[in-house]
Amino acid sequence: MQRLRIGIVLTLMVLCLAAAAPAQPPPTTSGGSGMALLNLDNTVALHGYDPVSYFEREQPRPGNKRILERVGGATYYFTSRASRYTFLGNAPAYQPQFGGYCATSMAQGRLEDIDPESFVILDNKLYLFKDDAARARFLSDPRGTVAAASHNYFEQARKQRTYY
Repeated sequence: MQRLRIGIVLTLMVLCLAAAAPAQPPPTTSGGSGMALLNLDNTVALHGYDPVSYFEREQPRPGNKRILERVGGATYYFTSRASRYTFLGNAPAYQPQFGGYCATSMAQGRLEDIDPESFVILDNKLYLFKDDAARARFLSDPRGTVAAASHNYFEQARKQRTYY
């Protein structure tokens, strides 16, 4: 009888621990998840622009093809080695949201390419846009746009994975 109780208690503990553990890593809208839907030019992200330059210089700058790093299936170019090291210190913080697709278009359920010079930094996250009109629509309701785009991003990523 004692062994039966111990067996039941151990089984319940295992079931509780299994239920508490997440089945997969939490979703991210940045490019670093490895399962993300990414806007790339032959593996190159941001049309070759340095992701750190959006944050540190507040002016995007094209990276140098000789100073690069590959993260999560995307290749990033940098203006300097210092910029590359900064990126490597916290890559997800510098990667664009929604895989580098236009945030406003994503909110409408569409995958559209971006103009790398049309962007917004909101809550320390990089959002990119296809043009200045899309950027203006984003700024009229940034929180609502981000919520809609987040939902659509994961739907689009799920659809893309079913094709492969």
